[in-house]
Amino acid sequence: MIKFITIAFLVFGTSLFAQQNLVYAELGGAGPIISVNYERQLFQESHLNFRAGLGFYTGWYAGLSAPLGVYYLQDFKKGNYLELGMTYTLLLTGWEDNEPGGFILPAIGYRKYSLKRKSFFKITFNPIFFDNNDSLNFLPWGGISFGIRL
Repeated sequence: MIKFITIAFLVFGTSLFAQQNLVYAELGGAGPIISVNYERQLFQESHLNFRAGLGFYTGWYAGLSAPLGVYYLQDFKKGNYLELGMTYTLLLTGWEDNEPGGFILPAIGYRKYSLKRKSFFKITFNPIFFDNNDSLNFLPWGGISFGIRL
């Protein structure tokens, strides 16, 4: 948890002059079931964004998760973007013996802003890579998000 707070402080503290702040809900995706996320543009003239969130997961175990990621947005004009990124989702509670755990999710997706750029919609393909019994496993996964600009 201290690592999470330290990373969040460093990223948000060093990017005070950024242009965009977004808040969005995500179904599926890096949550991995459902999550609420904050996203911030890292530098004024860049398409590089940082994301931090709080999510819920269920399956063999159920609990809280914290997706942390970095994304690059390629502008295709008129509010259309290609999204490429990488997220590490930390499993905060509910894991076997409450030991820390998590998984890596690369992302490729499409993002569309409204005409006035106050709200957006995105859809992503997020395959989940996780370690299970000393072997790397792959689970095809995706997400859909709706959010607003602050």
